[in-house]
Amino acid sequence: MAPLGQFILLGDSLTQGSHSQKDGFALAAELQNAYVRRLDIVNRGFSGYNTDHILTVLADVLPTPQQAKIQFLTIWFGGNDSNQTGTIGQFVPLDRFRSNLAEIVWNRSVAAHSPNVVLITPPPIEETLMCETDVNIASGKLELGQHAVDAKAYAQAVKETGIITGVPVVDIWGKFMEMAGWKEGQPLPGTKSLGKNGVLVRLLSDGLHLTPEGYNVVFDELLKVLKKEYPDYPPYQMPYVVKVPWERSRGNEFWDIAE
Repeated sequence: MAPLGQFILLGDSLTQGSHSQKDGFALAAELQNAYVRRLDIVNRGFSGYNTDHILTVLADVLPTPQQAKIQFLTIWFGGNDSNQTGTIGQFVPLDRFRSNLAEIVWNRSVAAHSPNVVLITPPPIEETLMCETDVNIASGKLELGQHAVDAKAYAQAVKETGIITGVPVVDIWGKFMEMAGWKEGQPLPGTKSLGKNGVLVRLLSDGLHLTPEGYNVVFDELLKVLKKEYPDYPPYQMPYVVKVPWERSRGNEFWDIAE
């Protein structure tokens, strides 16, 4: 029997940290629960990486079709790509960021599997919280390299790439901003000029990375897209792949979880 298909989470530190249950809810852990005995959830998050970095290692971190079938692939970048002052060369200009995302979607290592691909936008930036939680910035030793306005621009680039590639997008930036009560044309929550935004503080642990509540929002928004775009793979309700005869005789509902 072939191994279970894989649901690969590809991204930066937001993805790498999505399995951690140290503080509470964990996106990747609950996703594994939603697809247990159906698909294997594989965390390919790389802290500090941008889209330039991931393209250099993509063929090495994805399985070949002979090793395993990639059934789903989420691609979640932008937080590091927008960092204009990082000391490890994270910044990727907007135009190259768009082309890099498309290159990941169309990369031969991905295309060999014909997977179901989902793009995820970066979340907003809460500048005041970033200044408070980074002691170097707070002491004036470093300039803030990630800004609320840049998060908006890179999130928009992800949505534009989704249109170009025909790939569905989970708009986390938009959802967080909706929760913060923002409407187009209004001043942007998360900027230092407006001061700390209470909703974004609940969702972002340090102004950039997510709290358990933030990950829970991502999980809910991802499931909405999966159910709409890929109804043959319903989370929690997809039939188990491996069943012995007595399980099969009882039908799909014996073990499968109904909502």
